[in-house]
Amino acid sequence: MSQTPASPQGSLDNLPLADRLRWLLAVRIGVVVVLPVVAWVATRTAETPPVETLAVPGAVLLAVGLVLQKLSALGRRWAVAAITVPVILDAVHLGWALYVAGGISGPVVYVIVLHVICVTLLGSFRTGLKLALWHSLVVMSVLKAVDTALLPAHGTVQGFDSLPYGVFLVAVWVTAVMTSGLGAVNERELRRRRYDEEALRRLAGALHEADTGAKVAEALLDFTVDAADSPLAAVHCHVPEGSAVPAVDLAVRKHRDRDAEPLRPVGVPLPGSLLAAAVDRGSTVLAAMKGPDPWVDEVLEGARRVVAVPFGLDGSGSGVLTFQDDARSGSRIERRRVGVAEQAVAHAATAFARVALLEHLQASALTDGLTGVANRRAFDAAFDRELAVAARSGAPVSVLIIDLDHFKKLNDTYGHQAGDDVLRGVGAALRACVRPGDVAARYGGEEFALVLPGATADDAVAVARRLRTVLREVEAPRPITASLGIACQHGAGLSAAELLATADTALYAAKAGGRDQARMAGAEGPVSGVAVDEATVTRIPLPPVPTPRAHAAL
Repeated sequence: MSQTPASPQGSLDNLPLADRLRWLLAVRIGVVVVLPVVAWVATRTAETPPVETLAVPGAVLLAVGLVLQKLSALGRRWAVAAITVPVILDAVHLGWALYVAGGISGPVVYVIVLHVICVTLLGSFRTGLKLALWHSLVVMSVLKAVDTALLPAHGTVQGFDSLPYGVFLVAVWVTAVMTSGLGAVNERELRRRRYDEEALRRLAGALHEADTGAKVAEALLDFTVDAADSPLAAVHCHVPEGSAVPAVDLAVRKHRDRDAEPLRPVGVPLPGSLLAAAVDRGSTVLAAMKGPDPWVDEVLEGARRVVAVPFGLDGSGSGVLTFQDDARSGSRIERRRVGVAEQAVAHAATAFARVALLEHLQASALTDGLTGVANRRAFDAAFDRELAVAARSGAPVSVLIIDLDHFKKLNDTYGHQAGDDVLRGVGAALRACVRPGDVAARYGGEEFALVLPGATADDAVAVARRLRTVLREVEAPRPITASLGIACQHGAGLSAAELLATADTALYAAKAGGRDQARMAGAEGPVSGVAVDEATVTRIPLPPVPTPRAHAAL
């Protein structure tokens, strides 16, 4: 599991430095100064040194701690000194208190154990172990000093004895290790929760600023790869077609070390897929993939363990956050990842619903009001986008331009109302012919266009053949036919304007060849209904770009 990213100093501390210093001062007063005096009272004999031998060093110890606490505001070095120096002096003072009040078998041993617990909880795992080592050395030094007569023996205070000292070591080190271990676990969990809360606050801020579904998805995915610690995550949203607006689809993927990337819309989740299962269930799905799944195989790159968190869009659609999960099934890490992902999705669902309405309105602005397909502005944006995706991936992309044959004569003969009815029927026919992710648009007047991402030349020919068939079924005063121009390229190559002009040239050839046919750029003769040797098409030099025609404005 990756480490929690660095944050501004103190922003994720479980206990701020000033509070640590105050609590350490309280421990110093109560444990290091007062309790040894109580132990002296409980164990004093006629040979016990006077109480001043504890009270005066204790007062000096408190004064040093207070001075260093004031100096801690001067910088990090002083802050470190304000913690470490008094703790070291505390151990020395408790070693002296052990000599004064009862020795290795006296109550000061319990005070030392209590001191280790308190400092470990207020400090860190390493602080606890260092303090245990320091106490061990100080007590051994005191006992050896009594052995060598550097300190006179008195009462029950005797020199070094391996058995009592061994018991003391076991008590101190077991206490230090257990307290340090449990404290480290709790502190790590608290830091993780604090970080999750901070990440959720950042997510809420990003969602508030997001004004598109893509930005909402990007914010959600940034959170997922960070707080849920996933190497790969993706989100899919689908808002069905309304009475006045087309469907809105969104698919975005993010790797941990890359920017979020938009994907080609996939439409309604396929029955039997992980996305459909999560939407139908309405709750989080933790899946161990054992069979093929288009979304998991292509978008999540064949991940074997996937978490899918569904969300609704105020009854107008649905979405699913999916991410790769490499934690052990049922482990605490997996539960935490799922928990934070569900919290994030709960925040994002409202933002998705808000921008879904906005994108419906934007889609209305990009839709031709008469035919229900995209307008020229939407077509240009989609064409540029798909060419950019194809250039990065090396995938094919095809474009078709459709011109209705003798439409002006139909208008003149039967009236503009009949012409509008025909255009509406053609728009419906185009929507019925395209695949999810294809873009059908009214290009101008009686001209329409299709962008077919991932479509080879043969695929484009098949679409043209199907389109010519459905156009004949459009209800009209006379049969509707069309001339079609097709252009296709793989990966990077011609610009949008150049490829469009190439398709336009093929359209000219179809009209000049007698209309009611489709022509492929770079190929001779009509191609609708026959297979195309794509290698031949790509080798034939494309014709020069003609002077653009004036298309009717929408």
